[in-house]
Amino acid sequence: MGRYPRQARNARIKCVECNAPVVETTGERYVCINCGESPIAVRSS
Repeated sequence: MGRYPRQARNARIKCVECNAPVVETTGERYVCINCGESPIAVRSS
């Protein structure tokens, strides 16, 4: 985990594909910092 920035190391969400930290972007999306996938989708009503 030392290769990731501190904010990412403190992430509580991990990517399903690669187990890397998932962080919230400025666009209010959640993105894996390693593979770029978004494991969380917006729920439609």
